[in-house]
Amino acid sequence: MSPLRLEHERPSEWLRWLAEEPDAYEVLLVRTGGLARAAYHLACARCRVQTGGQTPTLRELQAAALTIAERLGLLETRPITSLLANDCEEQGLLVIRPMPRPPSSRQSSVPSFKRAS
Repeated sequence: MSPLRLEHERPSEWLRWLAEEPDAYEVLLVRTGGLARAAYHLACARCRVQTGGQTPTLRELQAAALTIAERLGLLETRPITSLLANDCEEQGLLVIRPMPRPPSSRQSSVPSFKRAS
């Protein structure tokens, strides 16, 4: 079975193929056309195996990109998480981003209660 079919039909076997084949990560990078898309494919396969989900989180995308960079000896240029996500989204690939943090303020929006004396 081809690696492309394995990726979609049997992701655990595809992940094993990536781990065992010496040039598998290079093949993935070339086939997908870049690090962001390659990381997305890897993150999606991991999601299907681990949680049954389809859409990776930003953290899973980053972890996949670091795995690929490590396997290809590209660790001197660490992928920037936000750029990876933007690249994926520009290609129509969904990524779950963390909720934005509310702006901090010194005053609490919850009223304080004072005890009656």
